[in-house]
Amino acid sequence: MSTYREPTADTVIPAFDVRALARRAAVPAALAAAAAAVVIVAGGPLQAFANAIHRAFEADPRWVVGGAVFELLSFAGYIALLWAIGSRASRRLGLRETTQVTLGGAAATRLLPTAGVGGAALTLWALRRTGMGSRQATQTLMTFLITLYSVFLIAIMSSGVALATGLAGDSGPIAFGVVPAIGAAVVFFGHLALGAWGPRGETTGKIASTGAVLGEAVRAGLRLVRSADPRVLGAIAYWTFDMGVLWAMLHAFGAPPPFAVLVLAYFVGQVGNTIPIPGAVSGGIVGILVAFSVPADVALVSVLAYRAVAIWLPAPIGLVGLGALRRTIGRWDAEDRVAVVEPVAIAEPVEVTEPVSLAGRRRVEPELQLAA
Repeated sequence: MSTYREPTADTVIPAFDVRALARRAAVPAALAAAAAAVVIVAGGPLQAFANAIHRAFEADPRWVVGGAVFELLSFAGYIALLWAIGSRASRRLGLRETTQVTLGGAAATRLLPTAGVGGAALTLWALRRTGMGSRQATQTLMTFLITLYSVFLIAIMSSGVALATGLAGDSGPIAFGVVPAIGAAVVFFGHLALGAWGPRGETTGKIASTGAVLGEAVRAGLRLVRSADPRVLGAIAYWTFDMGVLWAMLHAFGAPPPFAVLVLAYFVGQVGNTIPIPGAVSGGIVGILVAFSVPADVALVSVLAYRAVAIWLPAPIGLVGLGALRRTIGRWDAEDRVAVVEPVAIAEPVEVTEPVSLAGRRRVEPELQLAA
């Protein structure tokens, strides 16, 4: 018999030590300051970095504040979509609980050394603690992710086609638009095919089981879209407002490129999240912007400012949500313990012998027998 036990809320959701986090951040901050000083003094080939640092002190504060507001609206869209999908799987996932899961996941992603998977792992665990089985929780999370990233893939395809066909102007290499668009199309239509012809129901084997879960997640996502639930628009709001942070930062430090270039740079840069190399996202976005004639110093400072807002603005809010989620999980556990019905003792069966009519005799009723 298996000895595995579900970890408690206290062990899965740690209590963060703010002082320890500050000490961890002090060393990178000191190194960044030293690097900035070297860049300013060195000049020459590093002039773009020096110009970027100078631009950082000349930012328009109105656009910086606007970028922060966009990031909060982006999280609102994320919450709305998770609420729409989670509430269909469990009555326990209302707006408040979904907000706690989202913010807790944001804190786990940004503050735990888990290469970006902390948020997904915490979300999956929270779904299971609502009472779902492992398969249902996994399928619910996959439905959410597939619905969310469908917007991601459609955006790459649309912007790539617009740049390749000249609808967005001729300001950069065509391959930078065509190749990402083809890759996004393969993934997008591959998932649609899996939803249409993939295995259904319980299956054996890891590959078949994974295909069945993904296929059902695609079908559930399509049913959600056809339901016209307005919360589905949260998928569009999440990406749009997060990209709006980058757009606002480009305004704060210079001027944004054409819209199709902005969309392609943002979404192709996000693919860097799958590469376990520090700075992959920022480097990808900067590379696309520079390839489409955005000045290097403007691209660099804008992307770094965007990443600072996208990463660190949700972190303190996420810590609050994480604490609230711990209390909610504790309440669910208490409700589950109360809901357990104690086994009722069942009396031993008593054999009752009914008088039997004998051949040629009248049936003797019990009452008459006692009266005799």
